[in-house]
Amino acid sequence: MSVVSLRAEYAVKAVLRLALSHGGEPVQAKEIAAYGGIPVKSVEQIMHDLRAARLVTSVRGRAGGYILAYGPEEITIADIVDATEGSRTAPGGRKRGADALVEPVWRSVDAAVRDILESVTIADVTANAVSSPMYYI
Repeated sequence: MSVVSLRAEYAVKAVLRLALSHGGEPVQAKEIAAYGGIPVKSVEQIMHDLRAARLVTSVRGRAGGYILAYGPEEITIADIVDATEGSRTAPGGRKRGADALVEPVWRSVDAAVRDILESVTIADVTANAVSSPMYYI
């Protein structure tokens, strides 16, 4: 069972790449694509969504690219999912039979996932990258 779309997963990877350069130079789309294993065209579309949500800003010019609009500690995974997937509310309507019986379970699953996504910041995730030891051979 996939909790978020591939597009949202790509967006999280893109924001992680920007977080690793936070406070430095803008990061170009091709570098974001290489880091996350994301097609460049998808990066451009995702960055459009993230700019519209005001999570990232773009810098024009030869040394241009993308930077975070806020610190990594202020951006949650839920912010990114919302920017790329929009509202995750299920369509209304009266359920019958088995659908009516399992509907509360799916609502509970959605609520638990939402709680987790809202509690994890980009800084939390990048802390793992910074604290993990590197081994060179």
